[in-house]
Amino acid sequence: MLFGRNLFFRSITGANISSAAIYLSNSYKGSTLSSIFAYNAGNTSSHTKKSTVNSITLFASSVGDIIGAEIFQPKDAPSYIPGKISIMILFSMQLVVVLLLRWITQRMNRKKLACIEVTRRQRDWTDEDIQREKNKHAFADLTDKE
Repeated sequence: MLFGRNLFFRSITGANISSAAIYLSNSYKGSTLSSIFAYNAGNTSSHTKKSTVNSITLFASSVGDIIGAEIFQPKDAPSYIPGKISIMILFSMQLVVVLLLRWITQRMNRKKLACIEVTRRQRDWTDEDIQREKNKHAFADLTDKE
């Protein structure tokens, strides 16, 4: 993100620098969208709900692409400073959301491990018993929360 910021706001107007900045700003799209789809699949149960959530996610991404194209207005040429500032603001907001999701996921994982440990002690289960239960529920179409 910092490298992209430097390229965006550098006073050099060469085509190579501009191309590098565009590649850096667009390189996140594929990886984040696939991560969002994986997050949806892990936290949504039933096929219909997964299809609906993924459709809404794809629709929101498409709307974002349309809005993003409108940020860069011809009147701001050639530097497009308002568009570049809005991209950096959105990247920063995305970073905050990712860190928040990481914190939430780690907290949920700690609670889940504590619950497994309590169950292990109550039932005197071994590691093999825990693995057998995991395998039994692996294809039950449950969410991570269940």
